[in-house]
Parts: sequence; structure tokens; C-alpha cells
Amino acid sequence: MSSKVTKGVTSTMTTTRIGRLTAALLISVLALGVVALSACGSSDDTAASSSPSAAAAGPITVTDDAGVEVTLDQPAERIVSLAPANTEIAFAVGAGDKVVAGTSYDDYPEEATALPKIGDFANPNVEKIASFDPDLVLAAAGLQDKVLTKLKDLGVQVYVVDPKTYDGTIATIENVGKLAGTEDGAAVVTDEMTAAQMEVQATVGDLPKATTFLEIYSEPLMTAGTDTFIDDMITIAGGENIGATAGSGFPNFSTEVLVKTDPEVYIADSGSMSDPGDITKRAGFGELTAVKDGKVYVIDDSIIARPGPRLALGLKALAGYIHPEASTTE
Repeated sequence: MSSKVTKGVTSTMTTTRIGRLTAALLISVLALGVVALSACGSSDDTAASSSPSAAAAGPITVTDDAGVEVTLDQPAERIVSLAPANTEIAFAVGAGDKVVAGTSYDDYPEEATALPKIGDFANPNVEKIASFDPDLVLAAAGLQDKVLTKLKDLGVQVYVVDPKTYDGTIATIENVGKLAGTEDGAAVVTDEMTAAQMEVQATVGDLPKATTFLEIYSEPLMTAGTDTFIDDMITIAGGENIGATAGSGFPNFSTEVLVKTDPEVYIADSGSMSDPGDITKRAGFGELTAVKDGKVYVIDDSIIARPGPRLALGLKALAGYIHPEASTTE
């Protein structure tokens, strides 16, 4: 059931996106292929419809998600990405040809799979990163903090991608576009993300909030708490995030508390790092309102857990799950 819903959402977003990008090509000099994180289009679209915008004279200065100013004398020409979301952003804004290396987890767009690898997300190799002589490294926070310190000691310019909200993700994409000299491409992506947000808000904004639980991992049970873009997206999509009661970040969540709070909607992400299986068969879950009402869904983690353009697709999917009676998809 969840798979059919997700595929339907993907198909609709792809059709919408292609139409918008075709119009953009007729109006301006640039269009982008990845759906609003690629509001979900094919990787071929990205290569065909992206081109760098003219670089502005003088230094480029932006503030990253760690609150640190990042300054480049000119647009980056050699970018190393330390996270799949960062790689998607770079390709989405039209800077894919500038990405010289990525991680072993990079799988979207398809071109990213052919990039030289600097290790995985949790263990990027500093020496290997430096060997590519990058003028910009797109990093993540948390697990990569020690790596970031070493890179900065080597004089490498590092931009940390760690947005806490949907709008924060939009701002990050804009900044990456500035640093790469592809601001026009970034504008196409952020416009699509903003349009998706406005559409969802117009559809579910006046509806009562539905209590919602989003599972990140099943064993141990982990969810998205406050100060996360997932929490923000659940709210935008018309839900009340039960995970927020467990604190900030991505906390573990007690099954006993879950049964007590009894969510109306249960959503689990699924991907290379998580396989929720048949949620309705879990011990004690049969008593959940979400299970009784048939509102248990599985969503591709790449459109909900990666802070990039495809969050637009994830937002629409969430709205369809939380308020199927007023779905923004057909």
C-alpha cells in the first residue's frame, strides 16, 4: 500500500517538474534537472538543463549552517562532497561538473555514482579529500566534526550543510549556488521547493493537526525530534509530531510511550540503512489507531531524510499520508 502511494507521488512530481523546467528553459538561460531536491526528475534532466550563471566580481561570502562565514575569492571549481545530500544539492544547482569526489553512499543523481570516493559518510578520509585539491568541501555536522577541524587546519574552505528547517534547506541550496557560481540553477530549485510548500500549506493549512509518528530506525526505535527539518516538514504537512516530545535531534523513543500516545498516522522511512518490515505485525502495534485506521506508510528515506531539493517531493508525500482526504497528489 505504501509503495503504491510513494510511486504515485513520484510520478506526479516528475510530470509537474518537467513542465516547470521546460517553461524555465523558454524564459531564461538556465533550468535545472533535479526535482526540487530535484522535486524529482531524472538525472538526465539535470545534465541537460543546468548551466553555470555568470560569476559575480569579487569575493563570495556566505554563512553556513554552523554559523561560520565561508569566503571564496571566486566560484568553486573543485568541490568535494562528504554527504549524499550535499552531492544532490551540487548537481541540482548545476554544479555537478565541478564535483570531483563524493562518498560511497552517493546514489543520486545517477552520475554521482561514478564519482571518485573519499570514504563513507561517517568516515571520510582526510588525506584522500586533500588529494583532490578542493577549493570547497561540502560537509555535514556531528559525525564529521573532527574531519572538519583537520580540513580547516589544512586551509580547506568548508561549508557545513546542517539545516534545521525546510526553509533552512532552501537557504543552504541558495548558498551552495552562490559558492559554485550557479545562482540561476539554485533559484530554479528553490522556487520549486517554495512552490511545493505553498501548495501543501494551502491544501492542509485549515485542517486539524493529525498526531503523527515518523520512524527513523526500528531497532532501537528512533524518531525525529525538535530542531530537525523532518519535524518542521511534519508540521507544514498538517501533522503534530509525536517525536517532538522526546527532545531535539533524533532521539530513541519508547514503544510503551508510543502506544500510550497512540498516533493517528505512522510513517517509517526505508532505505539502505533501514528496513521497517511489516509494521502492523509488531508486538503491541495492533492497538495503535494508525494501524486500525490503515494509516501506516513507508517512505523512501532519500526524500525525507536528506536535506536537499527532493524534500519538496517528501513534503508532498507527507501531506498525502497525514491528510489523504485532502492530498495534493492525484
